[in-house]
Amino acid sequence: MISLAGCGGDGSGDGGDGSGGSGATVEFWSSPNGQELSFHKSAAEEFGAESETIVEVSPVPEGDSSEQVVLSALASGSEPDVFANVFPGFAAQLQANDSATDLYGIDGVEEFLADRCGEELLSRYEAPDGGLYQAPWKANPVLFQYNDTVFEEAGYSEEDYPRTLSALIEEGPNIIESSSAEVLWDRAPLPTWYERWFDFLPIYFAASKGEASMFSQENGQTQPAFNNDTAVQVLEFFQQLFANDLIPQQSGEEPKFPNDLAAINTGGPWVIPYFQDVNEDISMSHLTPPVPEGVEENGHTYADPKNTSVFQSSDVAAEAWSFIEFEMNEDRDIAFMEDTLQLPLRSGLVEAGESFFEENPQVEPYAQALETSHPPAYTPDYTKVMNIFGEEAFVPVTRGNRDPQEGLDRAEEQILSKLEG
Repeated sequence: MISLAGCGGDGSGDGGDGSGGSGATVEFWSSPNGQELSFHKSAAEEFGAESETIVEVSPVPEGDSSEQVVLSALASGSEPDVFANVFPGFAAQLQANDSATDLYGIDGVEEFLADRCGEELLSRYEAPDGGLYQAPWKANPVLFQYNDTVFEEAGYSEEDYPRTLSALIEEGPNIIESSSAEVLWDRAPLPTWYERWFDFLPIYFAASKGEASMFSQENGQTQPAFNNDTAVQVLEFFQQLFANDLIPQQSGEEPKFPNDLAAINTGGPWVIPYFQDVNEDISMSHLTPPVPEGVEENGHTYADPKNTSVFQSSDVAAEAWSFIEFEMNEDRDIAFMEDTLQLPLRSGLVEAGESFFEENPQVEPYAQALETSHPPAYTPDYTKVMNIFGEEAFVPVTRGNRDPQEGLDRAEEQILSKLEG
């Protein structure tokens, strides 16, 4: 759908006060995920019964990526009012392009989100300038799934599962030899930027108890922050995994984990129905990332968030926010979990969704990790710099072609060169 909103709107809209005012139409793009699309459409129907505002929900048009589709729409003036599939790196890009509305400029937004998310969690999604260009909506904290069948075959009970980096290296060969597994962890070293969400970053955050970051923004410039002892330790772990044939040498087309051919997998709560569709008898334990020796087990991990942005070109920003707030209320958050098995970015979710977690106990560990989950770095250069990190550090170090410190130095040097160029 083509937006009728003119460029340069002041965001006040017909309803001005955010009350959902007089017959405005809000164009809302969802991810193409069928469950999410159904959730948004249901919310829009309920909202429309209470408000004069009409919310027209459609999936983001097909393209190479939703980010590229949105950027093309912005260039041609055909963007919607709202896009609800924004990861923080893209929010930073939208901010840098003067395309996203600072939501804190809309009455009531900061108070509502501070109450929903908690101030600490909310602060992780703010921009360096203190503004908010993405309303924290959902996250899928990345945990480690341990295949109970494989570990039982190898002689383990759950309380004995290896939970440190050194224990996984030491016990990995025996786990493979004593079970049906072909590898310990089905994660081949691939350079693509988003692959780090499921291998390096969960362990990096856990190893530092959430204190280490990958990048910082200083005076509007992206600066590498990953060249540290924690990163060296994590890269050494991956190098040892590869050297001991505990991970695949090349990526395979079929997942090994649900067929009991891998002991460990990483992902969010969406893996539960995915793997059950492959193997209805699969049994898994959902555990926090392993940590180095001397570091206490903790829930710090990668958040895998997607958020909601309102474009500056919208002249119905207040009405748009009224709908966003409506579908982020507690009842709708519970409905979202029921519809999708994904988690809203809500503080105290375990208590708020108690009845849901009683019926879905495998999802509860992810909710417990929600408030110690961390988004990707807020930088408009995210995909570029993370691709370089994969190409110069993660992959060559894991494959044993580069020392961990050398890899970090090379990645930092290449990133700085690209950004300056």
